[in-house]
Amino acid sequence: MSTRWFFSSARVGAAASADGQALRTAVRFFQDIDGRREEPEVAGPILSLVGPGEVLGFDRSMVLREEPPPGTPDAAENVLASVELVHADLPWLLSPGTVATAGGPTPQPWIVLIVLAEDEAAPPRPGHPLPVLTAPVAALPPLAERWAWTHVEARLPDDVTDLDAARRLVEQGVRHHSADVVGRLLCPRRLAPDRGWIAAVVPATAAGRDAGLNVAPQAATADAWPIPGRDTVDLPVYHWWTFRTGRAGTFEELARRLRFRPAAESGLGTRTIDVGRPWPAEEAVGPATVAMDGALRPPGTAAPETWSDPAAQDRFRALIRERVDAPALLRGEPVPEGDGEPAGDRDVVAVAPPLYGSHHTGEQTVPAASDVWMSTLNVEVRRRVAAALGCRYVQLEQEFLMARAWEQVGEIRQANRLLAAGELAAVAAERAQRKHLGPLDAADLVTVMAPVSARVPVSATTPDAEPTTLAAKLASAREDLPFGTASTSFVRLTRANGALARRAQLGTDGEPAESFLAGKMKLLGMVSDDAPEAGLPGELRAALSPMRLQLLRLADRIPADFWAQRTEADDRPLRPIMAHPRFTVPIAAELLARWPEWALPGIGAMPQDSVTLLETNPEFIAALLVGLNHEFNRELLWREYPTDQRGTPFARFWPGDSADVEEIALWPPDAPLGSRLRTGGAGDLALLVRGDLLRRFPGTALLAVRAVDGKLPPAFDGVPAEALALDESTVLYLFPDLDAERARAEDWFFVFREPMRGTQFGFDTGDQPAEMTTWADLTWQGISVDPTRCVQLDQVPATPTRLTQPDPPKWARDSADMARIAFQQPFQLAFRATTLLGR
Repeated sequence: MSTRWFFSSARVGAAASADGQALRTAVRFFQDIDGRREEPEVAGPILSLVGPGEVLGFDRSMVLREEPPPGTPDAAENVLASVELVHADLPWLLSPGTVATAGGPTPQPWIVLIVLAEDEAAPPRPGHPLPVLTAPVAALPPLAERWAWTHVEARLPDDVTDLDAARRLVEQGVRHHSADVVGRLLCPRRLAPDRGWIAAVVPATAAGRDAGLNVAPQAATADAWPIPGRDTVDLPVYHWWTFRTGRAGTFEELARRLRFRPAAESGLGTRTIDVGRPWPAEEAVGPATVAMDGALRPPGTAAPETWSDPAAQDRFRALIRERVDAPALLRGEPVPEGDGEPAGDRDVVAVAPPLYGSHHTGEQTVPAASDVWMSTLNVEVRRRVAAALGCRYVQLEQEFLMARAWEQVGEIRQANRLLAAGELAAVAAERAQRKHLGPLDAADLVTVMAPVSARVPVSATTPDAEPTTLAAKLASAREDLPFGTASTSFVRLTRANGALARRAQLGTDGEPAESFLAGKMKLLGMVSDDAPEAGLPGELRAALSPMRLQLLRLADRIPADFWAQRTEADDRPLRPIMAHPRFTVPIAAELLARWPEWALPGIGAMPQDSVTLLETNPEFIAALLVGLNHEFNRELLWREYPTDQRGTPFARFWPGDSADVEEIALWPPDAPLGSRLRTGGAGDLALLVRGDLLRRFPGTALLAVRAVDGKLPPAFDGVPAEALALDESTVLYLFPDLDAERARAEDWFFVFREPMRGTQFGFDTGDQPAEMTTWADLTWQGISVDPTRCVQLDQVPATPTRLTQPDPPKWARDSADMARIAFQQPFQLAFRATTLLGR
């Protein structure tokens, strides 16, 4: 941590000892006479330093920051324009002399910041060697007081409390151009609202002015203005920028206009919809209405869906169950034998309202239990409406969404092409093997595989031995199976009913005699008549399995972790890879932009300058996300995307870094709707704010701060809210993991904090308090300004009554004190959560 220190000036090197442009020199001698040490000093020549008249400006890199920033369209009118310089000693580097102040002699800066309205002067025009600005003298600050508006700011460690130690650190920082030490020029001119402004750093001396205008320079100590007989002055410009002030109203003024209004008073939370005719093509069931909630609702208003006519509600629920279940019931209806068809037209009966969640769960009918999430989602009108909004979003944005989805699946598509080709090759090979190798007995299989027997794995001869190969196994039985016995030539020679067998008069009874190899394999126990496909034949056929070979081949070509879940025993081990895209866009932003009255009923009539406390509605959010993913998965299937329709492409509803729901396919079937959200079924608190404050200060932050003894702590950071801008003057601030129960139990505050880009100086607007407790209470009404609208130092305002610092600042004592007085602390406005919740 660091502490901000202000100092009136910073001078190092020769400039620290110079008197204007004159630098006196001296030489000190050391001599010892009779044991006495003398140190006589001999004056040297007076050196002349470079002054403002020899300077044509400074590099743009010297400027660290401008306030208000260049191009600002709505700067606050109560601040003072300022510019920060990287070299903190730059404003006094070429000082023409010193001036007596209440704080002691102070060097006068050689540059000054001026601010002119766009109707007072034109932007600087090109000139040689510098741009030239023609300024009316009546709009320029008095140069005699420029010392009060130029200072040094340093950020020093918190453990630095001694002024002398702080000065030494600042001097070191100036010498090394530390980023923690900067010089600053202020313009003491009061800005007017809703006007454009030109801010410029110009020379404060006549010599610097004339050098920049390329004319004969005047005395270095003379001021750049006024010029006798002229009401304007041409000034060379070292640096300049433009900005514009907004309409009247500072952050503090606009923040104090905000008033808390309960959601009911603002007309937020619910809307009444007519459900008397739920089926447009059928007759109305009678007058009936139901209260429809949205993604946001007033805290503590969760309630079951209740129609104005309970009988009509019961009839609707029974009918919606019947119609949603119709396709599944029809698929389970037995088909008569022959060419008969079930009663009724399949195509007509199968058309039904969507069963939301069916793709994720595999359920084809609405569960009988009324309190589980699929039942609530598909039977309640308000939840079906939320799901339908998700469906509608997909229908409107299907082309864009599919384009983004295909971008995410490029490698998977290529992998699926390889898998499809491998599966086709495996099936074709299986058919070929079934035709050509299926009829072969064990001996013929061994003969066919003899050329590759060294690569065919088989089990060992003894149970406790390591697996071996077919060649090794045959070699181990060499005494009974001589070398070459399994070769093609030997088998052809000794085949049953062959030439050799006929000559040996084998098989004379007409029965085919078994081959020599087959007989030996039986004697060795490799083949059994009781189980001809067991043992070695079964192993050989398994080794020849095309599916096994394709699995090994494709595992090398498609490196992925899904192979661990796929084996040859699966029904389709080479089935396509199922995937789904992932979208991180917060759907709440789309919902509020397209259908704000469905997201938060009554939001269009929310009063200006109002703050309303709401909570998120987990049931509505869950229903919308299920409907959104349900419809998009159907679209993926229609576009032949590799998906099984069980994925959750949209898992984020609110802005933030984490998903709002886990995979829908993992939701327990008996869980209530909304319980599987990140919030665990409880709604998070949110503040809806509408007012000019947000239009004027779009970076306004909102923090949730825990109270200490019922009050805000003196210093705090708090938990920042997630901001979701609805329009230029309406923002929804969300507080993740902070619900109504926790806010009451732990006593939280909601704090609006003024957006600060950097250090600002100025004075408050509005009426001057009759009694000031601190300098922070000082307003522009309590300060005297001259005709140029610049602060008058000789008119001392009232002194605050509560000055607790060891060395309180005094008006016009030095520029450091003026900086401490004009320094603007960020304004903060707090609302207590328990008050908003009605405790």
